[in-house]
Amino acid sequence: MKRKRGSFAVRCLAAVLLLLMPLTLGSCFDLGEFEGGNGDYAAYYEAFGDVVGLFYGGVHTYDVEKSLFSDRSIENMGWDNEEDAVASEEYVYLILPFEQEMAIESIALFLQTETEADFSISAFYYETPWAAPSRVRYKSSPETEIVTETDENGNEVEKEARIEYDDPAPDDSVAETYCTTKPQEWESFLLENFDQEGYRDGLLHTGQGGMLFIRFDNNSWLYFDAPSYPFRFINLLVRAV
Repeated sequence: MKRKRGSFAVRCLAAVLLLLMPLTLGSCFDLGEFEGGNGDYAAYYEAFGDVVGLFYGGVHTYDVEKSLFSDRSIENMGWDNEEDAVASEEYVYLILPFEQEMAIESIALFLQTETEADFSISAFYYETPWAAPSRVRYKSSPETEIVTETDENGNEVEKEARIEYDDPAPDDSVAETYCTTKPQEWESFLLENFDQEGYRDGLLHTGQGGMLFIRFDNNSWLYFDAPSYPFRFINLLVRAV
């Protein structure tokens, strides 16, 4: 049975982190094995590839150091340069690539919306990029497309064919959680107690080349009748043990 995470723990985490924001970077939270002395988080940055945000009509790519975790992002909930700022979109998936083996205890991220929003969030782990979804579906995605085939006489003909999308099923998630936001305020969610095939320790075991797809279910076609919300995000906090 999949474990659902209520909003109480998420709100507690958000409250604690927000209260501690004015303090020094090292005292705000515990990144486990990634803790570095004197604000040195080189190992943290090297552990992840660029985070990819997928939304209907486009894709954004964000460098972890420049856009998602820095002294400024933690202390001021903002960015050093506007070109590094995360854009507000109706993201369906955030893709976190791993550059090394890790045992992850938790992953937290802050969201901001223009209106009040209630997000349902699911996470899916893939050992290689080839195992990950290659054609995800958005609420505005078409059901069919025109393809070219060769008929029995060797002539090329066009026909309408159903598109085969490969979004993961809800039951395949390794973690689930929720996040409630208020207009123009930063709120966090927490992924923990991972239910990964082959492991029973509650950790997410990653390898080099592995990928975590974090899906915002409200924005996915799988939940077509749910309200969709654009949002931006900051402060990716990954604790490895």
